[in-house]
Amino acid sequence: MRQALELSIDRAALNQVVFNGLFQPGKQWVPPSNPYYVKSLPIPARDVAKAKQLLAEANAPHPVVTMTVPTTPELLQAAQVIQSMAAESGFDIKIQATEFASSLDLAVKGDFEAYLIGWSGRTDPDGNIYNFVSCKAPPALNTGHYCNPDLDRELDAARQTADPAERMPHYAKVAERVLADRPLIYLWHNRYLYGLSAKLAGFTPYPDGLIRPQGIRMQ
Repeated sequence: MRQALELSIDRAALNQVVFNGLFQPGKQWVPPSNPYYVKSLPIPARDVAKAKQLLAEANAPHPVVTMTVPTTPELLQAAQVIQSMAAESGFDIKIQATEFASSLDLAVKGDFEAYLIGWSGRTDPDGNIYNFVSCKAPPALNTGHYCNPDLDRELDAARQTADPAERMPHYAKVAERVLADRPLIYLWHNRYLYGLSAKLAGFTPYPDGLIRPQGIRMQ
């Protein structure tokens, strides 16, 4: 059923409609431009016919799913686009708009069926994946309580070296398992846009989107 839901979604169209094409479609915990992105596992094309087939095989041609969504305008709009796309495959998605902190509380308690949420991102790939799928992850982040000991061994091995060439094979195995099991379905990656005064100097943008004021000065 998770595969059917993913096949119902056109990530490029979602990006165009909700984010005016400014964000980057994706299906992994790092964007395609990141050196830790597993290129052998590209973004799947939308396939409504295949999605319908999978639902029929699961004996659930018209599943009803309640999706909890924080009351952020862009997330609500994204939820509506997903709702519309998934309806073509047979899904009946009910959007449950919930205040952000309350939605996190519900997620931690496991009181949800589907949850649309974002992540600010971290520069190192470990910060984007470990606490969301590891058996040892806090329930506040691994809200689906996903646990796979084989996956944990690969995640731990990737943590034991800083050499990208040594880490990459471990993350490739992690990607294969996570994208097959779908405890999370990744849809897009934010792009951070900044507007600066011509009088400002010393600003350095970072991939995680956090602003470091050190060194910023007025000219």
